[in-house]
Amino acid sequence: MSVAPAGGLDPSAITVRARAAGIELKPASALALAAHARAVLAANERLHLTAITQPAAFFERHIGEAFEGAALLPAKIRGVLLDLGSGNGYPGIPLALARPGLVPVLAEASTKKAAFLREALAAAALTAGRVLEARVARTVDLDGLPPIAVLATRAMGGWERIVPKLVARLAPGGFVLVWAGSDAESVMARRAWERLRVEASRSLPGRELSKVYRLGLLI
Repeated sequence: MSVAPAGGLDPSAITVRARAAGIELKPASALALAAHARAVLAANERLHLTAITQPAAFFERHIGEAFEGAALLPAKIRGVLLDLGSGNGYPGIPLALARPGLVPVLAEASTKKAAFLREALAAAALTAGRVLEARVARTVDLDGLPPIAVLATRAMGGWERIVPKLVARLAPGGFVLVWAGSDAESVMARRAWERLRVEASRSLPGRELSKVYRLGLLI
């Protein structure tokens, strides 16, 4: 069940929403997420970071739905988190704060948005994280990156074609998180996805046809 913030995007509401998804968020992480949200909204007119600006909808779609994905990951998971087409830092920054063993790598092709993401990582005290300023579509685009513990993507154009091409870069026991609508399961049944299997999913509150899926590698 979603928990809408009273009077805006505030740390206490973020903590409550995390708990509703089964995540105990550190106070500093809630403060960091509130600061990130404010930064996104402040830069939105200049960078077009989100079409969702009404506070309750912003809160749930960007922060709440990221927590639903984090809840599908082991609490003590460690390694690289690759957020494909990060744009505004969602879901990568909330995932990294909810699962602090993850080191975020935010992939973004736009130079201006990449610059924003560097500032967002610093503001969130995710000092080990970095921005990959590139359009990632093939394994060669990830040269130099360690094996990926979590590959996450939400609303990135072409995800259905790109994700299977990157499977070879997953670490043993790694996961793929996909936020998608009603066509997702038919996409994941395609031959190109045969090395991955859906292990779990969670419905997104208020959006009955949309889910976040956790996929793992077939051994």
